[in-house]
Amino acid sequence: MSRAKTLWTSFSNAALEWIYPPQCALCARIGSPPVCEVCASEMYPLPALSEDTPDPVLSFRLSVFQYDNRAAHAVRRLKYSRATSLTPFMSNAITETACEADVVEDRMIVPVPIHWSRRCKRGFNQAELLCEAFAREQVDSDLLRRTRRTPPQASLRAEQRRKNLDRAFVARERIDGKRVLLVDDVVTTGSTARECARVLIAAGAIDVGLVTFAAEL
Repeated sequence: MSRAKTLWTSFSNAALEWIYPPQCALCARIGSPPVCEVCASEMYPLPALSEDTPDPVLSFRLSVFQYDNRAAHAVRRLKYSRATSLTPFMSNAITETACEADVVEDRMIVPVPIHWSRRCKRGFNQAELLCEAFAREQVDSDLLRRTRRTPPQASLRAEQRRKNLDRAFVARERIDGKRVLLVDDVVTTGSTARECARVLIAAGAIDVGLVTFAAEL
């Protein structure tokens, strides 16, 4: 009976792949899930930890790709079109980059939270999905909570961004002496990550860094 069930499952999977062949989530090229070689080649890698000016709050800001072309497309597809098939590619890229930069060991991995209303509408927090390739025991998705739904940072002037995020995040517990790695899909001005870092430092963190899939230069 078990063998028959296995054969039926294999047949069913093969039939589904024939009817709905796997395809690239970015260009729909058949047989190339989730990101084909052509689309991957159109993402522009960024050098690791190359910032000239130290950030006043974050210990470092690390990103895999420039927020342009196919990398920007991937961020938008995951966030707004629910293309969760991109998760393995994006989360693996983030984890590999962070490991190569040696910023993972002995750190808590904390996804940047979104407001519950946005999560309900979207169905997930994309930053949490991007933590999937890290060791599960390192990830704490409940440590930070977003308490206010705020307008998108990109819609505001520079002087409005900090005020927009004031008291927008809280830490659920003390993390005295801990080192934290924040994870998000994209960083533009860095205001959101800095506010998260301020909250974590106030909760006892001694060091907070950021890694994202893409960065707007």
